[in-house]
Amino acid sequence: MNEKETVITQAQNPKDYGKIIFCMKAMGGKQNVLFTRYMHIENTRTGSRIVCTDGKRLHVANISIRIPSGNYQPEIKDNAVHFKNPSDIVFPAWKNVVPEKVNEKGTVDLEEIGNGSKLERDEKFSSAYCSFLFDSGINVNMGFLKDLPCAKWKILTQSGKKKLVKLVNTEDKNQFAVFIPLVA
Repeated sequence: MNEKETVITQAQNPKDYGKIIFCMKAMGGKQNVLFTRYMHIENTRTGSRIVCTDGKRLHVANISIRIPSGNYQPEIKDNAVHFKNPSDIVFPAWKNVVPEKVNEKGTVDLEEIGNGSKLERDEKFSSAYCSFLFDSGINVNMGFLKDLPCAKWKILTQSGKKKLVKLVNTEDKNQFAVFIPLVA
């Protein structure tokens, strides 16, 4: 059987490669929840939409490269992401968990987090996390924020009991994350 493979390299397309890595950080790999080990890909007018979830967060990004629609277990090797043989697993209706009626609560600035010594990066991240807590009023897994790319993110929250948090990249509204808050 002739396999068709799509390969996206960091050198040839660093922006799309970065967005794919961002989405992959939300893959869970749980053995008992099959869809968390897969990346869902949909075609858009200008390329593809990448969606991943671990059941507690959702990462979504649009890329300019068209990958055939389907659910993949991507492989990273030699600074490249390889997509081949989409699976027939059923990925959940991910759009149902993206909050629509939201209130803007502020921004969290992660642009400078990657610069400086480890101590300086930790201090910057600690300040950004405290700012997020203050603006949103919602406690989320700190690692979820660390997995976001270094950019400014708009904080959007829901009203009522079901308080999901949506963070949208201020430079690219088609790159966002949805988090389930930690339970007190």
